[in-house]
Amino acid sequence: MKRHPKTQKQSPTLLILIIASIFFISIASSVSAHGIYQEYDTEGISQPAAAVLMQGLSHHVYPWDAWGKDSGSSQLASLSARLSAGTAGIASGSPGSSGLAGGSGTAGTPSGSTPDSGTSAPPDIHETADSSDAKDATPPDGQPADPSAKDGLPGGQPADPSAKDGLPGGQPADPSSQDGLPGGQPPASSVQEPMQYEFTQVAQDYFDDALVIGDSRAVGIKLYSGWDNITYYAESGMTVYNMFTRSISLKDGTETTIEEALKENTFGKIYLEIGINEMGTGTVDSFMEAYEGAVQHLREMQPEADLFLCGIMYVRQSRSESDPIFNNPGIRERNERIAALADQNSIFYLDINEVTSDATGNLNPDYTWDEVHLLGRYNVLWTEFLSSHGIIKTPSEANAPQ
Repeated sequence: MKRHPKTQKQSPTLLILIIASIFFISIASSVSAHGIYQEYDTEGISQPAAAVLMQGLSHHVYPWDAWGKDSGSSQLASLSARLSAGTAGIASGSPGSSGLAGGSGTAGTPSGSTPDSGTSAPPDIHETADSSDAKDATPPDGQPADPSAKDGLPGGQPADPSAKDGLPGGQPADPSSQDGLPGGQPPASSVQEPMQYEFTQVAQDYFDDALVIGDSRAVGIKLYSGWDNITYYAESGMTVYNMFTRSISLKDGTETTIEEALKENTFGKIYLEIGINEMGTGTVDSFMEAYEGAVQHLREMQPEADLFLCGIMYVRQSRSESDPIFNNPGIRERNERIAALADQNSIFYLDINEVTSDATGNLNPDYTWDEVHLLGRYNVLWTEFLSSHGIIKTPSEANAPQ
């Protein structure tokens, strides 16, 4: 019976110590969760602060590890004052801290508010733990300064050490760039445009290394122009579709194909006079696809030759107006597309219609015997026109890559 009063006397003291221990752990957890244990605070408000403390202790990280810095004494003093106030509140029966689960307010004061006495709430440990990293500016809204913030970048992101020349995203400047142009391209002024050549008058010997490829109209030039220093690969009925495989007769009487002949001989100029026979086959697009392919193949087989693309000669007006296939509107459409292939550097367009047409823009009726082909004596119009449209290049220009 004598022990009962003694037990009652010791019980309040033990209870106070237990409550104080719990309070101490809660405060330490709350403060450390945002400081030295912040790496373990991964779930935010849903994770108890005490659980964060326990995880830190299990990794041998203790709250006082952060107090060895210059500001540790003030941190410890702040923590002691808070513990004293909390213990006094428990002993007197007054309500304790309202921030056991992460709050940092003083006893009886809501988290984030200032007590009536005018004293501010003590800062979090990680906010002043390393005074050497402290910034001059105070974070707004009472938020702790981000210890990882560097160079004034928002969001606590450090400056990218790979950033160069002020380029965003940390991308280094392109070492191949020149004069501020992206992709390493030189200034436009330094890009040399291909030289443009003008037509000039030439003599007959200019055509000693010339080749004429074409259909029956080219055969007329061969037979009636009187120029025998030009090489002709010409046959009636030839088209862009069969020109490389079509059998042709050479000067010595042998027969071969243009493909094989071009492999055996080299020319300085090649004149392509072709297109009238293709008027009734396919479309303008299919014709031009084959025509461009033929031009490209000639460039591959004779890379040093200048190519002269001859426009299709018109037909007589009466034929054009009565024939749905061989008519001048269709010829003009094709000629416009052929002319677009010329670059006036190594590919040139020649429009024979400048000298064979009458005032109406059709083949002069005096020059033709069948409304399509020239009379024999008028084939000199071809040689005269070609002589006034020669291209003269210096030896270095002629040997330059095209």
